Amino acid sequence: MTNRLKEVCGFDVLGDVLETLRFRGSIFFRSELAAPWGVSLGQNEIPRFHIALSGGFFLGTDSDSSINVQEMDIIMLPTGSEHWLADQPGNELTPMDSAVEACQLNHPFFSRGEITNRIMCGLVQFDQNITHPLLNSLPQLLHFPALNSNEPIWKTVLYIEQEICRTQRLRNPIIDRLTEVLFLQLLDYYINKQNEATGFLAGLRDRRIQRALSLIHQQPEFTWSLSSLGEQIGMSRATLVRHFQDTVGIAPMAYITNWRMIKAHNLIKYSSATLEQIAEGVGFASARTLNKAFQRHYGCTPNELRRTQFA
Repeated sequence: MTNRLKEVCGFDVLGDVLETLRFRGSIFFRSELAAPWGVSLGQNEIPRFHIALSGGFFLGTDSDSSINVQEMDIIMLPTGSEHWLADQPGNELTPMDSAVEACQLNHPFFSRGEITNRIMCGLVQFDQNITHPLLNSLPQLLHFPALNSNEPIWKTVLYIEQEICRTQRLRNPIIDRLTEVLFLQLLDYYINKQNEATGFLAGLRDRRIQRALSLIHQQPEFTWSLSSLGEQIGMSRATLVRHFQDTVGIAPMAYITNWRMIKAHNLIKYSSATLEQIAEGVGFASARTLNKAFQRHYGCTPNELRRTQFA
């Protein structure tokens, strides 16, 4: 394996993370509702979002406080926290699973009387075995208020709505891909609009830490050390460790190891490359070394993961 460094020039670290995590979107609920109505959603560990197509509603993560979501607002819960939606706080709540099932049987709940709301709810799945600091750097709740009809985000919402109306289905490849696009647009909007970033996102805004991340992501196969990484970004070993840990929330060598394991998991699961090729491509000395590290990290061998994928 070569130790020659490539030139880093505007490498898209965030794009690399999002592509590797393989987010997969879907719409799980879209309905017209007549007040009074209310639904509850349990903890789910994956990002979920709710769109006020027409009419506003309230969302709360507990019984004591709520957010007033207006028409053309989107609200996202990146960590899939337990929460509820209702036209008014204090309404009786029906489990969302029951409401979804009723719609699938063509007997939707909350359909008697004058329609007051039209809402769409989606989620974004990813491999739960993979953990990355990006997800930990997002707040429990993101509110995107007063979106303009000409904004790309709302245009994507309308494309999804039109495809649902056209096909009379919530799932198809077009809707799913558009839902993924919407999720990425929301992340991009949040990252570019916020004034204070934390964790991994803060690292992307710090010039030297961003360069360190770019080097790591563009060249995971390089035999990185604190000295070689610090030299490239103009930091001493001690300063690099302290600043990287304080900003990203994880030590630089631990981040490198974790990213290599994520890349290896992705390649083992979704490519036909040999273990030797993967080991060389992500920075392990040999297939045997990768095999041991992979089993220790994920609790299964690479071959077991591949057998599960194609079973």
